[in-house]
Amino acid sequence: MDKFKIGSLLGYISAKIPEMTLRKLIKLVFLIDEESVKTRGLSVTWLNYYAWEKGPVAPCIYEVKNNGGLFADFVSVKKNAKGQNVVSSCQELETCGLAFSRKERRLIDQILEKYGQMTADELTDITHADDGLWQKATKKYQIDFEAQGGKSEVELNLADWIADDEEKMDVYEDARSIALL
Repeated sequence: MDKFKIGSLLGYISAKIPEMTLRKLIKLVFLIDEESVKTRGLSVTWLNYYAWEKGPVAPCIYEVKNNGGLFADFVSVKKNAKGQNVVSSCQELETCGLAFSRKERRLIDQILEKYGQMTADELTDITHADDGLWQKATKKYQIDFEAQGGKSEVELNLADWIADDEEKMDVYEDARSIALL
């Protein structure tokens, strides 16, 4: 895991969108990675996402609720009046943006432009779409979220989006092997 890059992404998103709830942040990071894999054959973060009741979740980002978790140098978390975890950037927007290539930053900004004004509930509708990875996994594995406390160990494979594109799959597999070193 590239802690600096992921932390910078969390800081960048929360600097661009005021009153960013943790649930919304988790969804935006997933949508960024999903779109990056679909269009470029590359993930921005190389995080592992799991099918949880409220959508795809990278557990290390979920743990931000605990005083910033692994990313406390990049974001801070406070409860709002509704009891939601609100994530704020500890970095300047320009500093956070330095962690990304121009293509990555353009993609990130496009996703934030498209989805940034939506609520977490609206984003849940998108990540739970019938043709999405989360929906396919929950049906295939018949996940009983109630019995599992809202979480599952079913991993969502972003590469499923490009399985039929040999060129993108080659790029994905090569880059993933490097990212995992």
